[in-house]
Amino acid sequence: MAYRGVFIVWIEQWSQFFSACNWYTFNPIMFEIEDEPSMGGLEATFIILGLGFRVRWNYEETEQVKDIVRQVEEIKAREE
Repeated sequence: MAYRGVFIVWIEQWSQFFSACNWYTFNPIMFEIEDEPSMGGLEATFIILGLGFRVRWNYEETEQVKDIVRQVEEIKAREE
């Protein structure tokens, strides 16, 4: 599993208005930065008029991350 690196997720909030949803979220403008040292990551979200992206940089594989990866592998092994 590749934990370190940069990951980008595109955000589009317009399509929700054309389907039945329990709630609707629309961001006219959003800029957010989050530092998550326990998971070794830095994340930023940028949205303008419901279109944007989230960028995450995983700069370190911490002990907490290693523990979570180990737990996921154990669960997958039980399912096989």
